Amino acid sequence: MTDKYGKSYPFQPMDWIEGVNMDRLRTGRLARAKRELFEKRNFGGLLSLNEWNTRYVTSTYTPPWTTPSSGLRYSLLLKGDEHPIIFEQGDIGYHTQRNSPWLPPGNVRYAITGMGWIARCMGDSAHRAAVVRFVDQIYAELKRAGVHKEVLAMDFSDPYIASAFEAKGVRTSGEGFVAMLDARKHKLPEEVECLRNACTIGDAMFHALATTARPGVSEHELLGEAFKACYVNGGEVHSGVFCTSGPYSWPNLRHSTGRRLAHGDVVYMDVYNTSWNGYKTCYYRSFSVGEPSKATVAAYKRAYEWLYDAISVIKPGVTSKEIAERWPAGPDVWGDIGVVHEDQTAGNNWAHGIGLTLYEPPLVWRGCSLDHPMEIEEGMTFAIETQEGDGEGQGVRLEEVIHVTKTGVEILSSGRSRRSR
Repeated sequence: MTDKYGKSYPFQPMDWIEGVNMDRLRTGRLARAKRELFEKRNFGGLLSLNEWNTRYVTSTYTPPWTTPSSGLRYSLLLKGDEHPIIFEQGDIGYHTQRNSPWLPPGNVRYAITGMGWIARCMGDSAHRAAVVRFVDQIYAELKRAGVHKEVLAMDFSDPYIASAFEAKGVRTSGEGFVAMLDARKHKLPEEVECLRNACTIGDAMFHALATTARPGVSEHELLGEAFKACYVNGGEVHSGVFCTSGPYSWPNLRHSTGRRLAHGDVVYMDVYNTSWNGYKTCYYRSFSVGEPSKATVAAYKRAYEWLYDAISVIKPGVTSKEIAERWPAGPDVWGDIGVVHEDQTAGNNWAHGIGLTLYEPPLVWRGCSLDHPMEIEEGMTFAIETQEGDGEGQGVRLEEVIHVTKTGVEILSSGRSRRSR
């Protein structure tokens, strides 16, 4: 591998280096889901059409085109059962069975095609017939486990399915999605290591951008090199990653235009939804094509100070309000782009939980945290980001991925995963 794509990724499985212990990852996630669903909330089971919840409890995988809630596959976790059941799409179940020895052979079943958003493509009568088969399939398992009289948690909302269960005397609750967010908000050590690995891939992507960017090169060429660096290093991109430059860097377009770079351009990239073993990363880096102006350097310094000033207060027990207060009010600093209300600043100076999905608890933002604070807890992982304009028509974006430890934070995206204190 050439230097253009960074170092070889350091997490290949070997008999003499454990790396990520996948058995602990699988059993730990399943135990947390059971505790949240059955001990804390007393549900009889979880029916999941959400791909990332299904992956969390079953440790099985399907390509991203089925996500998040297509219904082409789904899972069922029942109180009293040791293992979940995965209902797989079509003949993919053949591979799921042979690739997932932690699941008993009988726990890989075929899915009733037509649940989730795919259902609406079948036509009304076919959809209704599929719902009947689907509910009959699930009800048989509820009865086998003796939980058919208990509440079935679901991580989706579908009035047809809820009505069909009700006709069989099964009570359902849409709180399954919230329960799984609570189960997933504290990360196991193995999950944190997966996030570290994802950030290593992100660093290789930024290295590819830095060595490719020059006047005349297009944003699309930069993205091509970044994507290549991702896949060369064993990563995957789930509907994400963009770079933007010049006049589109302020305010943040959150998309690429394909424009070609010119001398003096700011160019930044977000490697969001880059993943390793399903765990996502999300962080920005900003670059200058040639020598940046003094105004751009000053803007970078302000964004950097806002970011690290907020990081400096993060530890277990602080609230999202205390973090958000480290940032200026949007209308006070971004009037040049028409900001008069904090609702216009969503996604700018803020932080969001990250794991198997891009948005998990907590969310930190002046628009919600000042009046509705959340407590920061040990084991949370989140991305924290700031932006600022230079007053000359360009702007910068900075972001880090952090892990909340007992005493502070570990910055996973720092390149060497250093601790802030």
